[in-house]
Amino acid sequence: MKNHEEKLLREKLSDSLRKKRYEHSLGVCEESVRMAKEFGADRDKAFVAGLLHDCAKCLTKTETDELIKKYDIELDSMTKQCEPVMHAPLGAVVAEHEYGIKDAEILDAIRYHTVARKGMSLLEKIVYVADMTEPHRDYPGVDELRKASKKDIDEAYAIAVKCSLIHNINKGSVIHPNTLEAWNDICEGGKGK
Repeated sequence: MKNHEEKLLREKLSDSLRKKRYEHSLGVCEESVRMAKEFGADRDKAFVAGLLHDCAKCLTKTETDELIKKYDIELDSMTKQCEPVMHAPLGAVVAEHEYGIKDAEILDAIRYHTVARKGMSLLEKIVYVADMTEPHRDYPGVDELRKASKKDIDEAYAIAVKCSLIHNINKGSVIHPNTLEAWNDICEGGKGK
């Protein structure tokens, strides 16, 4: 990806997100690129997926409803219940239709960056972990996760899924079935694709 293409993506995204969300997206992008280099993933795909992972995060309820109608998006009942994760599948649609991203691997990394899934690809794991380790994140366990993200993506991914489960359990929130399947896959020794 050329520098001017990256710049255009950053400029377009900055126009659609609040300042704090945009800074978070830059942090996830930076972490995604770092981990791609470390673990052998495609740097350009990591850049795009990391940058655009929250491209639908700041949509209003009306904009979300319009997007669902416009692109005939079907969301499973659990995603509808877990409203904070809805931006991920919507983000994949926005990335495709508003940013022209056609690469399925990038779109899946955006789609699953909040709930994970069984059989995550390397790029999906990277964006999932980067979203939880970017420099603005501060929560119990983040330092352990950051250390793991520098040495072993599978270990970091397992820690990240565990943190997500514990966070949701402590909040009394429902847990998306994809996250449970991801955890079970980890426990059964699955390392994804």
